[in-house]
Amino acid sequence: MSGREQQKQRTRQALIDAYFAVLRDGGESPSVVQVAEKAGISVATAYRYFPSPKSLRADAAVSATRDVPSFDEVLADAGEDPLVRLEVLVRTIARWQFEDEPIWRGVLQATLERWFAQWEEGGEMVPVRSTARRDGVLLALQPLAEELPEQEFSRLVSAVVLVCGVEALVATRDAAGLDPEEATETMVWAAKSLVKTAQSGRKTQ
Repeated sequence: MSGREQQKQRTRQALIDAYFAVLRDGGESPSVVQVAEKAGISVATAYRYFPSPKSLRADAAVSATRDVPSFDEVLADAGEDPLVRLEVLVRTIARWQFEDEPIWRGVLQATLERWFAQWEEGGEMVPVRSTARRDGVLLALQPLAEELPEQEFSRLVSAVVLVCGVEALVATRDAAGLDPEEATETMVWAAKSLVKTAQSGRKTQ
């Protein structure tokens, strides 16, 4: 990469970092002007990189999801009990996202905007979210893979995906009115309940 390209990358990253900083300071959907001022970069330059708040949110969302914790490392010392492994995973995801709640709400906003953009264009719909959360749940529940039939195991993984992550964060905070600690405990309880239900269903057959 040439020196000029490296400088462009640094400028882009500085604007994204400033976007996160404004969100952390309590800003809602920061404008390009606010982000440029925070970064100490001219507004004209900022608009060359991000012509609209929507384009800025989209790039920031991609940047945020690159920092997903290594689930292999998270679960390395969790043993083989699927309930223990799942609790460790859910608590890790919740802590990570609650530490930067405004940013993760921005990520959700950006992914919804990408979905609507595709829908309005009427072309092929492509996934707007990564599989990182499902991959983590799949890894946490791997000890159950041989205990449950393939279809039931896959359904369990999908069900657990519903009760953790940013959508669960928004539901527990906004719809249920819980604080972060209560929300985390609810996510853990829901995830473990799903596993216990799946296991008890097999025992009664």
